[in-house]
Amino acid sequence: MTGSLSSRIALQFPALSHRPFRLFWSAQIVSLTGTWMQNLALPWLVYQLTNSPFLLGLTGTLQFMPQLLLSPFAGTLADHVPKRTLVLITQSLMTLISALMGLLCFLNWANFPTIVLLAVLAGLANTLDVPVRQALVGELVGKDHLMNAIALNSAVFNGARIFGPALAGLVMALWGVAWCFTLNALSFLPAIAALSLIPRQPRRELGLSLRTLWESTLQGFVYAFGNRHLRRILVSVALMGILAFNFSVLLPVLVKQSFGLGEAAFGGLLSAMGVGSLLSALMMAGFSKNGPKAIFLRAAPLVTAVTFVGLALASSYVLALILMGIAGFANITFFTTANSDLQGSAEIPYRGRVIALYSLFFGGMTPFGNFLSGTLAQTGGAKLAFLVTGGLLFGSFVILGLGIARTGRRERENLPGSTLDGFDD
Repeated sequence: MTGSLSSRIALQFPALSHRPFRLFWSAQIVSLTGTWMQNLALPWLVYQLTNSPFLLGLTGTLQFMPQLLLSPFAGTLADHVPKRTLVLITQSLMTLISALMGLLCFLNWANFPTIVLLAVLAGLANTLDVPVRQALVGELVGKDHLMNAIALNSAVFNGARIFGPALAGLVMALWGVAWCFTLNALSFLPAIAALSLIPRQPRRELGLSLRTLWESTLQGFVYAFGNRHLRRILVSVALMGILAFNFSVLLPVLVKQSFGLGEAAFGGLLSAMGVGSLLSALMMAGFSKNGPKAIFLRAAPLVTAVTFVGLALASSYVLALILMGIAGFANITFFTTANSDLQGSAEIPYRGRVIALYSLFFGGMTPFGNFLSGTLAQTGGAKLAFLVTGGLLFGSFVILGLGIARTGRRERENLPGSTLDGFDD
């Protein structure tokens, strides 16, 4: 029975057959749960300190601004510097930042300017971490198991999205927001330990000056936007980043203004989104053998837009929970497909820079969406913000999204073939 179960798991999730990936993936279960605890705690703390939807949106804008400004350069580093070393550095930095946030809250020294500064520093570390960590996955598993690994990473991320916010809501209600930051700091330790056990990559000659860093980054832009298939996916990701990732700004306002509820209800909405996201990630892992599906890139944003309009019209918390679950499913379906398509299509020398552009157009565009959503919520409440962003998202993808499928498969076939060198056990 055990052998049969192991065989089925290996068949369904072949990326787990690679020991280095298995180690890091397992550690991420703990680390990402802590991250989602902080993702709930930070906007709640800011809203408590300021009672201002506008300042809450401004915090999100500033937190993600480093991704807008620096993501392309992070991708260039990912293509020239050992990825394992870089991820060790970024994970360690985020540990220290979260620990400092917790300490400030314990000492009652937390104030809006200080918390915003730490949020920006965390965003800076995350800007480097995301493209390097995602590019590292390709080296750990190889091209044949890449989409499966991405889907498994998404499953862990969204499983943490279920338990992290729910746990954070409970922790904040019982012991206060400081413990969420502290537990997040501790949650990075298993990931750091796992990275230490991954075999070292061959030492590289960096050969990077400011001039070559700029030139190499520019080459990445030219490469990605010179191909219509890659360009359309990146533009679609940008639209989703601007219009579909405003939850950290709008949900605290929606919970308090529309439903008159507190921390636990906020955590419940994020957990409901996590349930939908996890179901999507598991579905995508099952489909990974067949490669990315263009239909997901067209349909998922439209479903997300409809759920936003539904949230604007929702009169009950239960309905909002259902809609958040649907939004989570649609979002992860889109982003898993886009990520795996970009990584599978990009040539090895450019993969880090292409992933960095994905990070730029996803997280780097989020500040604009947060600012827009915060301004709309300040003017007319969270429901107006959901209605406007949902309408804009639907209209944008009616115009743009249908063009992705027409050239997708043909232009991927025209890209030079590439293979990923993975680590074996």
